Amino acid sequence: MLSPKKNLNIALFSYNFPHRKTIDFIDQIYMHGYSISLILAAEAIKIKSPKSFFNFQSKPIKRDIHFYIKKHSIPYYVVKHNSQKTINLLLKYSINFSIISGARILDKSIIENIQYGVLNFHPAILPHIRGLDSLLWSIYKNKPLGVTVHLINHEIDSGYLVCQKKIIISLKDDIYSLKEKIYQLQLDLLPISLNLILKNKKFSKLEKGQYNSKMEYGTQKKLASSILEYIQTQIKHEQEN
Repeated sequence: MLSPKKNLNIALFSYNFPHRKTIDFIDQIYMHGYSISLILAAEAIKIKSPKSFFNFQSKPIKRDIHFYIKKHSIPYYVVKHNSQKTINLLLKYSINFSIISGARILDKSIIENIQYGVLNFHPAILPHIRGLDSLLWSIYKNKPLGVTVHLINHEIDSGYLVCQKKIIISLKDDIYSLKEKIYQLQLDLLPISLNLILKNKKFSKLEKGQYNSKMEYGTQKKLASSILEYIQTQIKHEQEN
């Protein structure tokens, strides 16, 4: 593990298209006194996905990523994340730590080339809710909503738990405000997680829960009518505990 005096030489795994989380992560990293030594950006690919019942619209992006690349002089490469080129770049820039702001499943060969690990922010409570559409599956399975920050391994949404926190739910919430609260919690936990990494905390291994695929349209439609009940149940549970 790290000593407190050792610097993190950070690579950011991201996408090569406008991406809110990447921009906000860059802001958070620099705001809290860290820097990025390399950005590895993957091109968009077409993914077959069920139609969504909910209208989750993308929030505005503050600035184009090239503003940040220029401002902070960050080397930026468009690559396939799971490639020899990525490994070569990790070695070239002496990367010893990485953060995921946008990536698909990283191969074991990539993870093993990053000495202190790859940090991921999963928008749900692991190990209960693994995989895709985590907000919807959390509601469907009546599980708390929150964020899990973990050092990944070769298994999906697994590895070592760095920190975990639930969002605060109110009767004013709907599915869209819940999604935004989870997003903002990821940003809040970024500097906290980096601080824990630097303090050499020992991280426990996550148990392996059931993996969830994208939720089908019909299931989403049925779920819509139970969101208020879910919110009321979660608030009651928090009050009792």
